[in-house]
Amino acid sequence: MRLEYNQDLRLEQRLQQSPQMIQAMQVLQLTTPELLDRLEAELEDNPFLELAEGEEDEEVEGAGGEADAAERSDPDEEPELTDPAVLENLLEAAPPSSTAPAREAGDPDALSLAPAPDPFGRTEELLAELRVRDLPPEVVRDAEMILAFLDPRGFLPGGLEEVAELTGTPLPELQTALEELRRVAHPAIGAHDLREAFLLQLDAMEEEHPLARAIVEKHFEQLLGNRLPQIAREEGVGIEDVRHALEVLALLDHRPWEDPHDDRPQVLLPDVVMEEDEDGRFQVRLVREGLPEVRLTRKAQEILEHAKDDPRLHQFLMRKIERARWFLDAVQKRRETLFEVASAIARRQGDFLRWGPEHLKPMKMQEVADEVGVHLSTVSRAIRGKNALTPQGIIPLRRFFSGGQSTARGGSRSRLAIQERVKEIVASEDPRNPFSDEEIVRILRERDGVRVARRTVTKYRQALGIPSSSLRKSF
Repeated sequence: MRLEYNQDLRLEQRLQQSPQMIQAMQVLQLTTPELLDRLEAELEDNPFLELAEGEEDEEVEGAGGEADAAERSDPDEEPELTDPAVLENLLEAAPPSSTAPAREAGDPDALSLAPAPDPFGRTEELLAELRVRDLPPEVVRDAEMILAFLDPRGFLPGGLEEVAELTGTPLPELQTALEELRRVAHPAIGAHDLREAFLLQLDAMEEEHPLARAIVEKHFEQLLGNRLPQIAREEGVGIEDVRHALEVLALLDHRPWEDPHDDRPQVLLPDVVMEEDEDGRFQVRLVREGLPEVRLTRKAQEILEHAKDDPRLHQFLMRKIERARWFLDAVQKRRETLFEVASAIARRQGDFLRWGPEHLKPMKMQEVADEVGVHLSTVSRAIRGKNALTPQGIIPLRRFFSGGQSTARGGSRSRLAIQERVKEIVASEDPRNPFSDEEIVRILRERDGVRVARRTVTKYRQALGIPSSSLRKSF
């Protein structure tokens, strides 16, 4: 075996991304809360970044207007970083950049308007009420185990038998705890299924409803299938009697474990605002509410002068300054790209912004990317998790992009517009003779010139939460 060296010449193409480009892509796709966390992490990690306190605007027109932060800084409020002892400790004291610091109470936070979670949840409330009733500790403990086995609706699909088997608790003791829970919480909590939940609630009502009970006990599957004439025929009553019984059942809860803390409205914060000007054109501006203005400290040059005698420290500080500039450039680039993409969307979807979902035009991300002059992936990153405040409400930017169907009149309609049209057709139907999916296809073809398949209408109907024609029928 002989070892030797050879030289080969090879021509190849490689795509290499610089650290600046990688950071810019990462910052671009951050949502507002994620950007706040990133800003705080960079401020904690980099001594050359600081907040321009009291000088940020809540809303800025467009993406420009970035004033020179260095000219507005106050030297009296600068941290004392020129002490040689402080400079020498920077290498050891610098925290890792991946760690995000905890927010202080007074820090600006875009999520401050969101409702805070209530630490005193529904489970603790029920257990506290059981303790107030002077029940034995064993009953309270068994009740806590039952609550742990409840599904999100408040049912026990496996029954108390499953709880007894998995916990080793005798079934009679669990039954006692469940009865106490039903007294303080809901008469149907811990039911096996919806049918048992209805029966338990009927038992708890002061007035008896024999027909409603008979429907639940003997005709529950027919009830779910909306086969009311068959129920009336088998029970020997009129259709009006069945409808009165259904009015009683409509008063019952479908979810006995409805935690009020889980349904509190969450605040949606828009990233951009789309407004119509006097000329009828939609203008875009970025929302900067809660986002602090970050700048490069004016002490940077002075700090470097003090550290020039220590090459290792000087090189470390130069890297910190370079990283600070990269981050500020990435944040500014995020603003510019988001503004340009949102502006392109507003120009193309003016009819939707003005008139509503039926006027949403089919639009692909590639079309916006070509108009803005960026890559398709840049548009995808720019709209990720971003919302727009429009005359139609707060809308995710991703919703503006939709495929569509060609019409017989030479135009096209987006999927969202077709869904809205399906909703209108169903709303205008005769409840006693609702439209089938085939009939909706025919109406779309004859009245709107839109040709879609029946399975497409079925998919749109299910996405809108509209039941089938047999379930929509009213007797």
